[in-house]
Order: sequence, then C-alpha cells, then structure tokens
Amino acid sequence: MFFKWLLLSYLIILGFLSLNPWLLPDPKLAVGFITWDLLDHAVAYGLLSVLMLIAFRQQCRPLVMTSIVILTSSLIGVSFEYGQYWFTSTRQFSIYDAVANVFGAVLGVTMLWGVWIYRKRFLVQADYSPR
Repeated sequence: MFFKWLLLSYLIILGFLSLNPWLLPDPKLAVGFITWDLLDHAVAYGLLSVLMLIAFRQQCRPLVMTSIVILTSSLIGVSFEYGQYWFTSTRQFSIYDAVANVFGAVLGVTMLWGVWIYRKRFLVQADYSPR
C-alpha cells in the first residue's frame, strides 16, 4: 500500500514539473546531442516505471505486468509532452523528450529486473549453501 501512495505522489509531482510553464530546461548543458533535459526525462520515467512495477507486481504474471508498466509509463510520458503543447504557452512538445521518456521506462524496468534476478540467483543461493 505504501508504494501505491508513493507512486501517486510521484505522479502528481511529475505532472506538476512536466506542465509547469515556469520551469524551462537549459539548452546549453549538453554532451553531444544528449542534453541534461533528456537525461532528466529518462531518469524520471525510469523511476516511474520502477515504482509502478513494485507497486503492482503481485497483480498478474510478471512479464505481463512488466509490459503493462512499460506501456503505461510511456503513455504517461507522451501524454505529458502533448500536455506541454496544449496547456502551456512557454513549453512545447518534443519528440526527443518523448523518446527519452520511453527509453527511461524501459531502462528502469530492465534495471529492476536485473536486481531481482541477481538477488534470486546469487544472494538467496548464498544463504542455503552448505558450510
């Protein structure tokens, strides 16, 4: 239940930061074509997908839930990008930000699955090893 409230709080904060017309990314901070704004988007939606997967992991089969989380997180990211276009005058839709949102969602879920698999294979087996 805690993670569902945390997820709801995070969604509210993410929506506020995405649709806030006073927050504008600094276009000067970049490494090649990757700007800090794109990294912010990837990290934000990676965290969103991790929170979603933790909050709803017991709902159905793990791979089905993972697919639903990636799809939902990606749709939320693209919706917020369109919301910037429709509801603010100082921000605009960016396909690069939308791609960074989807990439972050996939990366977050992939990293969480990696942690779960690592824990299951190496840490749990270490507890039952003969001495």
